[in-house]
Amino acid sequence: MARDLELLEKAEQGTPQWRVYSWTEPWVTLGRFQKPEQAILPDCQISRIIRPTGGKAVLHGHDVTLGMAVPLASLGLTDKESRSVGAVYRHVIGPIVEAMQAAGSAAELAEKTDYVSLEPRTADCFAHVSPNDVVDPETGQKVCGCALRLTATAVLLQASMPISEPLVDPSEVFARPSDAGWTPMDPVKFTEALSGAFTESLAAF
Repeated sequence: MARDLELLEKAEQGTPQWRVYSWTEPWVTLGRFQKPEQAILPDCQISRIIRPTGGKAVLHGHDVTLGMAVPLASLGLTDKESRSVGAVYRHVIGPIVEAMQAAGSAAELAEKTDYVSLEPRTADCFAHVSPNDVVDPETGQKVCGCALRLTATAVLLQASMPISEPLVDPSEVFARPSDAGWTPMDPVKFTEALSGAFTESLAAF
């Protein structure tokens, strides 16, 4: 998480940065406004850490994880748009969806599908599908969980894309877990495609 914060610091200095990584064992990241005692079952033994971004809790270890930070000035936003989490999100999620598709994942914004299920009482990111979430357009399964942190000059996005069966059952972590769905995706192809898609997106402005 400290390394992802370093990406944000670089972006605040004017340089977009991103990294794609994985986890060697199960971990839970909690949104910066979540309380562990409310988000995770009391007898959960899995290591956890607070993310610098908001959003709901994510179970890691079976996913591709992305940290991406972008100067707001490079997104071509109006002053009003640059203060809107929704508007900023729309500008940064496009290249991610494009890269996921290029790497073999069925991915689309939920609002373009019939699958939106607002579940405000669950702490599990993947049990909640909002219009801005990324889903499999055929099944409605959430395939990418994203959280943002917006500063005066930059945005940090952290994303998780499950690509295999969870290393532990989500019911061991959350009171109201997701159904632990996942979709195959090549991490190397995703990284390569993201580099091209994001560079092209920034060049447009």
